[in-house]
Amino acid sequence: MRMAMAVNGLLGALLLAAADATQAVALWAAALLVLNHAATHGVMLAGLGERPDRRARLSLLQGLALAAAAVALVVAAGRGIAGMAMPDAPLASLALLLAIGVTTVTATLLFAGRRGGLTLRAIWLCCRRDVLPLAAGLAGLAGSWLLEDGAPDALVGAAIAALLLAESWTLLRGGLPGGSAGVKPL
Repeated sequence: MRMAMAVNGLLGALLLAAADATQAVALWAAALLVLNHAATHGVMLAGLGERPDRRARLSLLQGLALAAAAVALVVAAGRGIAGMAMPDAPLASLALLLAIGVTTVTATLLFAGRRGGLTLRAIWLCCRRDVLPLAAGLAGLAGSWLLEDGAPDALVGAAIAALLLAESWTLLRGGLPGGSAGVKPL
């Protein structure tokens, strides 16, 4: 779990830097997705052996941070749809290809443990499931490049933001009194 947290954290930081340089909404969404996984692994590690109320507070904190970031992503997507931003599609595509490669390698390394413990299986499923939004980001960037419009990139970013908002709601529900204190990875 520590390895997955470190890989996701580093990849998320790289994707954030690339998103800032390229103004690609899908890249910001991918960075947020990957950083959410790193945070989930960190919360799981921090919550090991802790009381349920502490795990619930950690889950609530992660849910609030994710919701705020996802709302900011929706605002950025709205700007892209309105034509206020055009991403540097070739450079952003290279960053997403790198992310897909890292995610695929991580999933491959965890493949043997997919039938093992619940935590290892959850991490493997997260890695495997991340390839689809990353590939959708590539498709959005290709559409932006072909149409010379930021809307396709922004629409994909908004779709990923919707997934992240649903995940933040799950985390928030788990952190509220009476909710399940378990942290569920995306």
